[in-house]
Amino acid sequence: MKSEDHLQPAKPADRPPEKHIEWHYIDSPSRLDAWVTEMRLAMRESKVTRCCIDTEADSLHHYQEKLCLIQLGFADRYALVDPLAIRDMSPLIEVLDDCELWLHGADYDLTMLKRTYNWIPKQVRDTQIAARLVGYRQFGLAALVHNVFGATLSKASQKADWSRRPLPHDMLSYAVDDVRYLLSLADHLLDQLAEKRRDSWFLQSCQSLQRLVAGRSMQPRDDPWRVQGSGRLHPKGLALLKSLWEWREQVAEERDVPCFRVMSNKQMLDYAEQFESGAGLHPPAGWRPKWKKDFAAIVSQVLESEPASWPGRIRKARGRLSEEASQRVDQLCRFRDERALDLGVESSLLGSRAVLEQVVVSMDAVSELLPWQRDRLHDELERIRMEPQRSRPETDAGTSMAGGADTEWRGQSRLPLARRPV
Repeated sequence: MKSEDHLQPAKPADRPPEKHIEWHYIDSPSRLDAWVTEMRLAMRESKVTRCCIDTEADSLHHYQEKLCLIQLGFADRYALVDPLAIRDMSPLIEVLDDCELWLHGADYDLTMLKRTYNWIPKQVRDTQIAARLVGYRQFGLAALVHNVFGATLSKASQKADWSRRPLPHDMLSYAVDDVRYLLSLADHLLDQLAEKRRDSWFLQSCQSLQRLVAGRSMQPRDDPWRVQGSGRLHPKGLALLKSLWEWREQVAEERDVPCFRVMSNKQMLDYAEQFESGAGLHPPAGWRPKWKKDFAAIVSQVLESEPASWPGRIRKARGRLSEEASQRVDQLCRFRDERALDLGVESSLLGSRAVLEQVVVSMDAVSELLPWQRDRLHDELERIRMEPQRSRPETDAGTSMAGGADTEWRGQSRLPLARRPV
């Protein structure tokens, strides 16, 4: 097995896949065992251990999101594995742990695999990260495949219900396309990384992504009803938001539909703000009569409840930068932007403003940057480090610059992870 700290060499030349390919649909333990056996044999005979993987889920169609399909590409062979039909994936997981796994926009796929199988692959390589590090600004898979190979990927099944069975041929073809180009694309990007001497940047960033997903809790939050944007609400509005959220969860679960199909977070927040202001509330005109009746009952119940029972606001553990500190953050960001321009990459790849604020407050926060990011920002970081202690800026009341309840950093300073575009 190859070391995590090294990349397998690219092929001598980029070779896009054949236009027409065959794949195996694996929906039984016996078929899975046969595929794994063939993988093991190929690994022994050809020493090839690179494999590409993608996943499909049904988050747009059901209350509980679930993994519905696993696409694999290995040694010019492709397989579509049905996790709804096969309960025990341990044979596949064991062989994949001996592989260098390539994905595109891996954050979501890794999260689904961890949630479903409590598994984080040992060696992860992300073509989206590679593309951003060599300077691509359009780094969705479809854009890259078109740019590199001149091929057009269909988006027809992007929002399809992947839990349906049997899956029609057009959806199966769409699924295969998500992996058929990945290793050829990886070769193309590896060449560019090597040419720009950014191989180590890529490895560090992929390993950071692995650690991020591995450390992410799969347990629901204690107060999941506090959706993004709720931090601006007062107790009265929070009380209505909480009640609407709980009603929405119940309805969505009963009907087995995603929560947003009952009521969006934005709708709930808008109603909560109107409720605080004393404005009259009217449910959406298109709602069914029972939902409108439930809505009126929820509003009445909150109005009749004791204010002492309303949820309180959460104090954010976030300080306010002094004017001097803000100026130094601006200076560090300008330096970062200039370096990014020279490198031909997005400036956020060198560090988010949130982390650079922490660095200005305390040099201990430099550890939040990856080694390659620190190297690129070295001169300015060294200048900050050499400042006399008495002149170092501090936040008001010495509080942390980390985001509060309404801020989700998720390690994005290390490598901002965009949603996986297609």
